[in-house]
Amino acid sequence: MMGLRAREVFHMFRSLVLSLTLLGAPGVAHEAPKQAAPTKEAEKAEAFFGHEELVRQFKLHETGCKKGNPMECFNLGLAYAQGVGVARDEARAATFFKKACDKDYLDACNNLGIAYAQGVGVKKDPKQALTLFEKSCKADDAKGCFNAGQAYASGLGVEKDPARAVTAFEKACGRGHADGCFSLGIAYANGNGVNKDPARAATLLSQACDAGNMASCNSVGVSYMAGNGVTRDMKRAVALFEKACDANVAGGCLNLGIAHKQGNGVTKNPERSRELIQKACGLGLAPACQALGTAPKAP
Repeated sequence: MMGLRAREVFHMFRSLVLSLTLLGAPGVAHEAPKQAAPTKEAEKAEAFFGHEELVRQFKLHETGCKKGNPMECFNLGLAYAQGVGVARDEARAATFFKKACDKDYLDACNNLGIAYAQGVGVKKDPKQALTLFEKSCKADDAKGCFNAGQAYASGLGVEKDPARAVTAFEKACGRGHADGCFSLGIAYANGNGVNKDPARAATLLSQACDAGNMASCNSVGVSYMAGNGVTRDMKRAVALFEKACDANVAGGCLNLGIAHKQGNGVTKNPERSRELIQKACGLGLAPACQALGTAPKAP
């Protein structure tokens, strides 16, 4: 039962963090004051390429954008968003994302949508964010569909509409978006916006896991441990929990620790169980800390 609770808690945390956090679109700016310090990405780039090379690349992007190349306007927006080769300036980043989006460069539309959703470099405007995500989705962009789905699921710029969220997640998943498949799988698992279907949920969560969404690996592991929508297979569940835990998914570590404690799909190992539950607690999962009798670490 604790493993199932861990999954629920983890899913709740994911839903609270609006996954508009630039899934698949590199370099989106996070909320910060003007002239903020360069991002970690910018620091890594400078360490690798050197400042002079980054300035040279920035000037090339600037020239290309002036010539009307939307990809170069997008790259220029990323440079300003991260502070790569230029002082970080989120307002200018948004300006160049808009230039690129106006010419239907869809990654720029997604980044601009996130800026409006978060109020980064522009005045916060959830409705405009949704409009931009829908524009990308209508052009068959997976990230745009996923972000539109998140907006409908959370009520960003629109009344919550689980059915429309499912439609958008379906489209994103069909285009290989791992987080879209995860969100769609959770919708089928919970019957949210669609008829509850544990077997369909397990299939989608497996697909998301294979595509790199590690939270899905934990979730489908719970399905295999419980035999929910799939034939019960505790060894497979353990392998999935281990994959999730290796990627620092707290719920995966807790569920793997419980498996080691109870001997489900693996030989009982109380010492290993405690190590795994401690890791889950260190990652901030309250039920894991409660199992240890300690308080979770601050994020």
